[in-house]
Amino acid sequence: MEFYAENQTSFFDLRNGDWTKNSWIRKPANLKMVHESFKKFGYEKLENLISKSESHFLIHGVYIKRNFENVMDSLQLTYNKPEIQTKYYAEFWNRRKAEKNDSIVYEIIREFNSIKSDKRQLNFQNQFVNDTLVDLFKIEFDNENLNSQKAESNFYLLKKYGLNQSAYNLLYERAEYSELELDREKLKKELIKTLEYKHPWLIDNEK
Repeated sequence: MEFYAENQTSFFDLRNGDWTKNSWIRKPANLKMVHESFKKFGYEKLENLISKSESHFLIHGVYIKRNFENVMDSLQLTYNKPEIQTKYYAEFWNRRKAEKNDSIVYEIIREFNSIKSDKRQLNFQNQFVNDTLVDLFKIEFDNENLNSQKAESNFYLLKKYGLNQSAYNLLYERAEYSELELDREKLKKELIKTLEYKHPWLIDNEK
């Protein structure tokens, strides 16, 4: 089996880490960067990342047995109001305060809730945006007008960022790219090989 070189991005843990144990995602500066990058790309395009039902939701492998909209509304309402916090919300906000990220988590929740009704795009603060992350969101989630030309452009963007294994996955392991006309063998030869497999940003979604 062939492996391809994959740079480890500064936000690698966002895709490959366990969010329940992840210290990277708990740092206020990282939360702010991810939030502003999500805003630039458009939160509404990322809705499929959360699997929801009336009684539970699932996000990045974390299962929560509660209604998503109710949780988000209640977290906003109970911030800094211990007198109305039930055990669940008190524990949530106490954990955030202990991690010293409660104010940015509240800001994210408040802004996210503000777009639920009208689906508008939030204004983003460009100085906090990570443009590499936004580009990767576009490659993975902005697939409405996907064609061979755009696919090849996305391939070269991944290659430019040193994400060769991701670029290989775009060619061979992604359902949304699989029907497109691409000279896959020629493009594959441009990738940098390595002896060791590294977890890619753009994961295999065909298995």
